[in-house]
Amino acid sequence: MDPKSPTAIHVLKSSLLLAFAALLLVSIFFHFGLGRSARIASSLVGAAQHGRVYRFENGQWFNGKNFAPRTFYSVAGVLRAAYGGEVDRTIDLQGWFILPPFAEAHTHHFIDSATVREQIAGYFERGIFYAKNPNNIPQLTAQIRTQLNRSNSIEVVFANGGLTARGGHPVQIFAALAQGGQLAGLTQADLPDQAYFIIDDEHDLETRWPLIMAGKPDFIKVYLEYSEEYERRKNAPEYFGRRGLNPKLLPKIVARAHAENLRVAAHVNTARDFHNALLAGVDEIAHLPLARIDTSDAELAARNGVVVVTTTTSHRPTDHVSGLDDLHRHNLQLLHQSGVKLALGTDDNNHTVIEEAENLQRLQVFDNLTLLKLWVENTPLAILRERKIGVLEEGYEASFLALEGNPITDFTNVRKIALRFKQGQMIDLAPHSAKAPAKPSIAKEISHEVFWKSIEEGIAKYHRLKQERPHDFNFAESELNNLGYNLLREEKKTEAIAIFMLNTEVYPHSANAFDSLAEAYLATGDAARARICYEKVLELLPSGNYAAEFKHKLENTAREKLRELR
Repeated sequence: MDPKSPTAIHVLKSSLLLAFAALLLVSIFFHFGLGRSARIASSLVGAAQHGRVYRFENGQWFNGKNFAPRTFYSVAGVLRAAYGGEVDRTIDLQGWFILPPFAEAHTHHFIDSATVREQIAGYFERGIFYAKNPNNIPQLTAQIRTQLNRSNSIEVVFANGGLTARGGHPVQIFAALAQGGQLAGLTQADLPDQAYFIIDDEHDLETRWPLIMAGKPDFIKVYLEYSEEYERRKNAPEYFGRRGLNPKLLPKIVARAHAENLRVAAHVNTARDFHNALLAGVDEIAHLPLARIDTSDAELAARNGVVVVTTTTSHRPTDHVSGLDDLHRHNLQLLHQSGVKLALGTDDNNHTVIEEAENLQRLQVFDNLTLLKLWVENTPLAILRERKIGVLEEGYEASFLALEGNPITDFTNVRKIALRFKQGQMIDLAPHSAKAPAKPSIAKEISHEVFWKSIEEGIAKYHRLKQERPHDFNFAESELNNLGYNLLREEKKTEAIAIFMLNTEVYPHSANAFDSLAEAYLATGDAARARICYEKVLELLPSGNYAAEFKHKLENTAREKLRELR
C-alpha cells in the first residue's frame, strides 16, 4: 500500500493518537518524579554550566609529541594551567590520555531535521565535535541550524549549494535523490539555486552571485570534473553529471569569494582538476584526485597554504582506478612530504571520520602520532580557522576527549572514549544513552542507478550491498516499497514493477508487498498478474503482523479488486 495514500494516512493518524495517549501517561509519571532517572540517563548534554570552574588532575595530556602528566583548569570555557579562585568540581582523570576532539572536514551529514538529533548524538559518541558540509540545501538545513553550533552541540559549517556547470556534477545526484523522494519533499524543480548554482559564463556569475550571498554560506564550494575536457564534455548528453565548471571561470569565482572574505573549496577528480584549482587560487581541495598528483602541483599547494582533504573512503566511483590504495599512498606521501596541510574527511554518509582515520592507519602512510596530529590539530582549523582549538594549552578552548588507552601505541584506542568535555561543559553521553545515527537508506543508495542508469544495475547493487554490508544500510521492507511508489509517480512503471517484485522476493511473507506489486500491475493493465498478487495478499494476511485497521483495509482492497478483475 502506498504510504502517502489517504487510507495509509488515516491509519497513521489512528496510530499517532494511540501513541499520544501513551506519551501523555508517561508524562504524568514523569511529572510526579517517577521518570527522573530515565531523563538523566537519556540526556545528551550534562548539567554542567559554561561558567563552572573545573580542575582536571591525573591526566596524560597530548602536547603534539606525546602524552605527559599535567593539571589543567577549565575557567569560563578556557583552559588554564593555574587558577587561584574557587573550584566548583575536581575531576580525577584516572591516568586517561587527553587529546583535542576529533573533526571531520568533509561530510554530508547534518542535512535536514529528519536525522539531526541522532547524528548529533552519534558524533558526540564518537568524539567528533566539528564538521564541514561542502554541499547542502539551505532550505533544509535552515530547519536545524538552531540545534547546531552551540557549546553543547556539534559545530558545523555549511557551503550551501555548490557552483557547477549545466548538467555538471553533482546535479545528477540531487536529481536522483529528488526522484527517489529522499529530499524531504523537494522536487527537481526546487533544486536549482538551492542544491546547486549553474554558472556557465560570467553573466551567470553576475546574476547568481547575489543569490549565493543571500544564503550566507560559510564558504564556497566549486566543482571541477575532467576540466581538461571541458569543451568536449560541456554539451554532450553522455557526460551528464561527469563535467563541471569551465576552469577559465574559476579564478573569477575565487576572486569574488575572497572579496567577501569567504574561502573556496574545490571538488576535483583528475590531476588536471587539481592543477586548475590551484592556479585559480582556491583555498582547499575537497578530495584527493583519482590520479597521480604532479610534484610541482604538490609544491604549489604547499606554497599557497592550500588544505587538501583526504577522503580515502569517499563514495565516488573508483572502478576505473587500478591500485587505488597505492594511488592514495603516493598522493598522501607526496603532499605530506611537500608540506601541504592535510585534513581528514570522508565524503561518504555511510561512514564518519573515525573510519577515515582507521583507513589511513591501514594504508600505513603516516605513523600514529602524525595521523593524530593531522586529525586533532589540522582538521579542526580547516573547519573553524579563527578559533583557538586543536591544542591543549593555556588560553585555548576547554574542549577535549579522554581516552582509556594511548592512541600513539595502539590506534584502536581512538574508539575508547571515557569522557567528553566541550567549551567548559561535560558532555554526558554514556555509550548507550543515545541512539546511533540512523542507518543510511538503501533506497537512497540505489536511486542513482535505478533512475539514471538501469533498473538491472540498481537491483544488482541492492543484492551486492545486502550480501557484503548487511548491517550498514536500512533494508526494511518500506525502503523498496517507497521507492516503487516513487517510480510509479514518475511513470516508470516497468522499473516500479521490478522493485516491487524484488520486495516480494526479500519479504515473501508480506501481504503489503504483494498488494503494492498488484497496484503496479494494474497501472500497466496486467490484470492477470494483479489478480494473482491479490490472491496472495489474502493468503498471507492471516499470519501477517499488521495493525487491525490496516489489515482490514488490505483485505477489503484485495477482495474488491478480485471482484472487479473476474
